[in-house]
This record gives sequence, structure tokens and C-alpha cells, in this order.
Amino acid sequence: MADDLMVAADREPQFIGEIGFAPAFTVELEYAERRVETTPHGKRILKPITGGTVSGRIEGTVYPHGGGEFSLMRGDGVTDISGHVLLRDGNGEWIYLHNVGYRRPDGYYRVTSWVDADVRGNHDWVLGLFFVGTGTERADGRGITIVYTEVL
Repeated sequence: MADDLMVAADREPQFIGEIGFAPAFTVELEYAERRVETTPHGKRILKPITGGTVSGRIEGTVYPHGGGEFSLMRGDGVTDISGHVLLRDGNGEWIYLHNVGYRRPDGYYRVTSWVDADVRGNHDWVLGLFFVGTGTERADGRGITIVYTEVL
């Protein structure tokens, strides 16, 4: 039955592109004090964004109160990350960033990210691309640096 859903041509070499990676940008987020709520699914962690910066192929600031992290700490200690960030470049253009991933108890932090921008703006190059991010949290829990890489 599953073979009925596949087309053999999809696996031919000319249809499979090479995968590569290129540095994209770095986002440093500042958070307000986090709030933790106990839910039937685990502990919901709410961390509103208060500011930050973006550097690299996008230069600018993080819009305060324009998003945050709304993650869920599971019973096994792993946190499912869900983050929404509004960036603003030096020309006033807005860029939306959505992070989905996980953080392990040992600090290993990885996200996959979708970026949205105005099709008429300077950052339309992000549209349709896929990014991965590696995060390093501050010891006080009030900030994180995420380094984003474009998957080519």
C-alpha cells in the first residue's frame, strides 16, 4: 500500500539536491522574569521578550513585548520550545521569526525556524528558506543567544 504513494523518479539523483549550510544571523533575546504554570501536559513556561539584538545578514533590534517563549517542560525534563520573535532592522522593516525545537536538561538547545518578511522589502531573501538554530542560555535565565544557520 505504501508503495502506491511513492513515485520511483522522486529518488533519482537528479531530483535530490545537496544539503549545505551557511551562517545567517544571531539573535540575542532578553526576557522578563519567567512564569511557570502547571498544566495537564507539563509545566508551561512563559517568558515575555523585553528586547535584544539581531546581527549578521540581518542587523537590528528585537521588538520588546512583541513575542516570547511559550514552552512546555515535559515529565522527562525536556522542554518543547515554542517561540515567537519580532525583529526590526535599521530601516524599520519587520521580520517575524518562529522557533520550534527542544532544550534538554543538560542545556542542549536546538530549534528549527521559519522566518517571514515583507515580499517588497530588503529581507525577502528569507522567504521559503529553512533555518536551524543553536541556543546558549544565560545562567540567570533572563536571556539567550541563538545562532541561526541557513539550510541550503
